[in-house]
Amino acid sequence: MRYGQLWILSMVLAAVTVPSVARADMGGTIVQKIATPHYRLELDIGRPEQMFTAADAAKMHPSSGEIMVSGTMTGPMPGMAGMAAGPGSASGMGAWRHLELHVTDKTTGTAVEYAAVRITVTNTATGKRTDIPIAQMYGVKEGFEDWHYGNNALMPPGSYIITCEVNGDHATFQATIPNM
Repeated sequence: MRYGQLWILSMVLAAVTVPSVARADMGGTIVQKIATPHYRLELDIGRPEQMFTAADAAKMHPSSGEIMVSGTMTGPMPGMAGMAAGPGSASGMGAWRHLELHVTDKTTGTAVEYAAVRITVTNTATGKRTDIPIAQMYGVKEGFEDWHYGNNALMPPGSYIITCEVNGDHATFQATIPNM
């Protein structure tokens, strides 16, 4: 019995100390979590999001999308005419993803607002590096508790290394983008 308890304890410790592997949730969003010395980071990669300024959101009362606190949306808006080149197409909506980095303070457990964030995406097949223009935003439905950093990004299906810097802490994620 003692051996069994020791094995269970070692499995629990391994789960706590190893960063999670990229996975897709039920909606097809890729989610990966990593801890840095000061923060818990969650990288989500999903379908492109429509993003609104606070002023536009106040006028339009959207029921979904993101409200930008700072920055500018990149990429085509979901549903734009002429952008339906098909899933996985390098020029159509199928190649665009919404990349968001949630930053939580390890000590307080609260979302970190107004951090100095840098995100770089590297396609492992082509070696192409892209610095993501950072927008600070939160989800229309979720509110301020969903505070995150990122933007829409051109990421055709393939394997990527995503490097993130938050107030001097560094993290590296690996993700494979499937055809959506």
